[in-house]
Formats: sequence, structure tokens, C-alpha cells
Amino acid sequence: MSTQVSSQPQSSLLSNVLRSDGAFSLVSGVACLAAAGPIAGLIGLAAPAVLAGLGVVLLGYAAMLFFYAGREPENQAVARLAVFLNVAWVLGSYAGLLFGWFPVNTAGKWAIALAAEAVFLFAALEFFALRRVGRR
Repeated sequence: MSTQVSSQPQSSLLSNVLRSDGAFSLVSGVACLAAAGPIAGLIGLAAPAVLAGLGVVLLGYAAMLFFYAGREPENQAVARLAVFLNVAWVLGSYAGLLFGWFPVNTAGKWAIALAAEAVFLFAALEFFALRRVGRR
């Protein structure tokens, strides 16, 4: 019985987490752009353009993550930046909810909180993967 070794580099945990964060950001960005009006109506946001602008930012972030996730060797500086940006997003989201900075209804507050939780999960996974890369 023989074991075959692939000549292609295997995807690392860090690359996979960055790609997953990119996919979440891509889907979120497309949703914000394509359905800014209906989403704004659902969450009680008077200005759908805010969601469209958020969509553009999320698409740019997703493009950065996809670009660097596919590079060899892994770009740890970009992964640290992703952790920082994700943590900033979470803190900003909860500060905004706490201090009433977001003019949204209850559904909007829940949407912000749930999105912040998902982003926190990506930050934690990226942090864990960075520590794992550092041990190699």
C-alpha cells in the first residue's frame, strides 16, 4: 500500500478561515447592494444608501481576503489585519447598539448583534489559526 503525496500545497487552516471570512463578506456585501431598499425597510433604516455603501466596503474586504488567502506563503500581516478589523467591527457594533448610534428598529438591532457574533467567530478563528502558524 502506498501513499500518494500531492505536489500542490495543502490549504492551511489560516487560508481556509480567511476564505470563509471572505465568503461571508462577499455574500453580505452582495445582499447589501442588491437588496438595500428591502433590507432597509425591514430593519427600519431610513437611508438604504448606507447599506449600499456598506456593501461596497464588504466587497472590497472580501476581495482582499480572497486575494491573500490564496497566496503562498501565508500572509500573516493580512491575517492580523483581518483580526483587528473584525474585532473593531464587533466593538463598534456593540457600542453602537449600547449608545443608540444606529437608527434601526428591534429587528435591525438583532441583525447587527447576530452579524457581530458571526464576525467575532471569524476573528477568533483567525486568531487561533495565526497562533497555530506561529508554532510551526
